[in-house]
Amino acid sequence: MRNGICAPRKMAAPNGAMLLCGNMGSLAARVAFNRFCGLRHIPTTSLLLPEQLAFRMYCTEVNEEESTKPDGRERDSPYKEMPWKYLESEEYITKYGNNPVWFGYRRNFKGQVPPQKTRKMCIRGGHVCGNPCPICRDQHLFLDYRNVKLLEQFICPHSNIILDPARTGLCANKYKALVKAVDQAQDSGLLTVSTPLIAFQHVDWSNQHPAVSKTPPSPALCSKTSWYPWYDWQQPPEKKIKLFRRIYKDYLKEESNLS
Repeated sequence: MRNGICAPRKMAAPNGAMLLCGNMGSLAARVAFNRFCGLRHIPTTSLLLPEQLAFRMYCTEVNEEESTKPDGRERDSPYKEMPWKYLESEEYITKYGNNPVWFGYRRNFKGQVPPQKTRKMCIRGGHVCGNPCPICRDQHLFLDYRNVKLLEQFICPHSNIILDPARTGLCANKYKALVKAVDQAQDSGLLTVSTPLIAFQHVDWSNQHPAVSKTPPSPALCSKTSWYPWYDWQQPPEKKIKLFRRIYKDYLKEESNLS
């Protein structure tokens, strides 16, 4: 003690730093302590004591650590590198069975008439919409060109055409990824590009079919006249002839001299 004032002592903070604190009963000491901790703009009426400040700093550090933990949808799936193995797992069989992943899916919408267009995307800025599409709702499903069993669920077996998203319920973002994956799988030879074979019979392409008749000949071939009357030669009027002779009289003289 010096002149009745306690000498400053050291106190360990929760973050490992050493904070100097003296007689915290005075307002000046509390202001100095809060400024040292980084709280420069805190009002003087709400200045915190060392114990309160240490507790708040400890709680803030714990909350920051908890907020940095990844969400359930952001965690990496064990099937990310080999997504086709998920379709062979027991989890997939118990969840979907033998049905495709879009079987029985119904999109949430207002009213009784369903929307004619699918949504653009199901997850935007970390916000997940209500009842996302069959691909976005399962974090183990990946539209990879090697995942042939999943791609075949969105292809019609009869026409070999990708099913419309209005039927499968895919969002526009996943539908573009599906089209890209199917094209890449067909280029790689993993998906067959089937073209239906149509066997034409002889009567189908022959001109001897009863429904096919001979085309009648044109009138020009029959009467040796033109098809339309204005196709024949028509003598121009005399006024037109005189006009053209007066305009081109110089050229006509040259032609007559040459002749």
